[in-house]
Amino acid sequence: MLLLWSIYPVICFAFFLGIFCMIILAGFVSGSETAVTRASRAYLFHLAKKGDERAKKVISLQRNLSTSISTILVLNQLILYLIPIISTIFSVKYLSTAEAAIMQTCLAALIMIYSEIFPKMLVIRFTTQFALFVAPFFARAVVVLRPITMVLEWCAKYTLRMLRIDVDPQESGELSDDELRGAIEMRQSDGDDEKTQKKSMLKSILDLEKISVSHSMIHRKNLKTINISQPIGKIADELSSCQFSRVPLWKDNPENIVGVLKTKTFFRALRRHGENQDSIQINQLMFPPWFVPDTKHLLDQLQDFRKKREHFALVVDEYGDLQGCITLEDILEEIVGEIVDEDDSKPNDLKMQDDGSVIVEGSMSIRDLNREFDWNLPEDDAATIAGYIMHEVRKIPDVGQIYILGGVKIEILKRQRNQIGIVKITQTLQTKISEQP
Repeated sequence: MLLLWSIYPVICFAFFLGIFCMIILAGFVSGSETAVTRASRAYLFHLAKKGDERAKKVISLQRNLSTSISTILVLNQLILYLIPIISTIFSVKYLSTAEAAIMQTCLAALIMIYSEIFPKMLVIRFTTQFALFVAPFFARAVVVLRPITMVLEWCAKYTLRMLRIDVDPQESGELSDDELRGAIEMRQSDGDDEKTQKKSMLKSILDLEKISVSHSMIHRKNLKTINISQPIGKIADELSSCQFSRVPLWKDNPENIVGVLKTKTFFRALRRHGENQDSIQINQLMFPPWFVPDTKHLLDQLQDFRKKREHFALVVDEYGDLQGCITLEDILEEIVGEIVDEDDSKPNDLKMQDDGSVIVEGSMSIRDLNREFDWNLPEDDAATIAGYIMHEVRKIPDVGQIYILGGVKIEILKRQRNQIGIVKITQTLQTKISEQP
């Protein structure tokens, strides 16, 4: 009896130390489940590309998430199963019934706090770092416990099949476009113009596969074309006053495009021939026209520009009629916004008013308006604000008419023949215009 009381403190110390270690270990395993499932896949792929082996292990655990979770749960339940067994044995031998009840209650509270709540709160704050830390351990645990997890997974899947729930399709590890858009929207700008611009550019890149060429092309009325049948001197005069680096050439009628001429190539030839301008053969300087349908998406056109190493294409409709042209710069402007070089005139098609309204030309792109003011005007049915108004009202409006369209108030200020020249757009309660600098 004396011996028992002499080793009792040692037994108590060993018991509580063991219970404490198991609670901490259970919390470690529980937190690992949260870390593996919540770790940023995009950031992990970035680390893996840089050669981080731990990131590769986390990606592997995420790709086999069912097996990974099963392994983690087996370890967690094994630890939580041992705690009450050991505590019960200790209580029976050394504690009274009341003392045992108090101890079990305290253990349940400690397990709840330090094996579930505390580790998950901690891991949420350091998710990716914790996932990288535990990945090597659980990569081995998955292999060691594979026989047990296979049996448990089979039982779970069989039960799900009995309930007619299909569990065979595996969720792709790749982020969908909608998930990417959501991730971009979640990025906080905090009024930072640079961060706001980055968000806009990232969203614009995703939009390239949805926007047709017709929405970004230079319309035929703004397209400079030259009659190839003219004298060389006349062609030189027209090219010298042209701001475009590539000009379509037509013969007999403006619809019959026979080639595209680079202004730089022409003036080099003009300088070589000197006074003998009439000897210049335009047919030898031009290159064949490249026609693309107006329904083609910008992403496909961008890829074709890269493959063909071209910067210029002519756009035609379903009947083969010329609609305009699309250039590499037009597509890049869809991503980064308006690009103004030394040869471009200053843009004057948008004027902010003191009352918060905006005066724009009818040819202003709806996409540019949405990007500039964070509006949500539909872009599917028309490329310009004038086209959108006529599509919605089904007529050519008169000067002074006012409409509420897409959550904004639109007033017609100027009309040129059958075209809407200038409109005034005012925000309504449904539209939020971002603050202008």
